[in-house]
Order: sequence, then C-alpha cells, then structure tokens
Amino acid sequence: MSPLTILRIEKLKTFGNVAGSDDHITRNRETPNADPTKENVRLIGGEDDRSLEEIVKEKISTLKHRPRHDAVLCTEMFLSASPEYFRPGDPSLSGQWSDSLMQQWAIASRDWLTENYGSKCVRAELHLDESTPHMQ
Repeated sequence: MSPLTILRIEKLKTFGNVAGSDDHITRNRETPNADPTKENVRLIGGEDDRSLEEIVKEKISTLKHRPRHDAVLCTEMFLSASPEYFRPGDPSLSGQWSDSLMQQWAIASRDWLTENYGSKCVRAELHLDESTPHMQ
C-alpha cells in the first residue's frame, strides 16, 4: 500500500469546544492512548502561552463585524500520514518511526500551514506521544 496524507478539519462553534480542544492538544487532560513519558513539540505559536480560547477571542475582537451566534469560531486541523510513510520497513511497529521521515514531514506540514493560513494559524502542536506522529 502506498503512503497516504491525512487531513481532518473540525469546526469549533463554542468556546467550550475551543477550550476542550486546547486541553486535549496540550495534554492538560488525560489522553489514554498517549504516552506521558514522551514530549510533544509546539511548531507554531510557541511564544504565546495563553489559552487557545484567549487567542481566538482576541482574533474575533479584531473583526469588523460581530460574528453570528452560530458562527464557526475556529477550526481544528489534524495532519498526519499513514504508518507506511513513517515506518516504511514495517508499518505495524506502532510507536516507532523514522526520525528523518518524521522531521521532513513535520517541517513540510508546518510550512504548508504557514503558507496557506499565515497569522490565522495560531498554534501547531506535533504529537509524538501516540502510535503515529501527527500535528494538531
């Protein structure tokens, strides 16, 4: 099987959704399938320690018009690649990957986010604590 790119986009319509997403991404709540001994890496937004909710509220405050009550406040993106990309020798080796392939993928993904979303992309966290590297 050929390696695949994975991109999932989820609309966040309430500040509760934004805060929940932030807690999951920053591992401020228990994530059963994550290894707490492994570190994740913030690739975008590392200089801003505020909560995602605060950042989104600030972005919204700069809009010329007040958003509708049912508007999408922000989106959460999940970027990854299939195990065949990260583990070309044996995709079944969960939790293992080629560091060079992971770094190439992470840099390309970060650059893609920056080029396509610019300052609208306020944070990107590289998760290395699960079976396959991914970015949210």
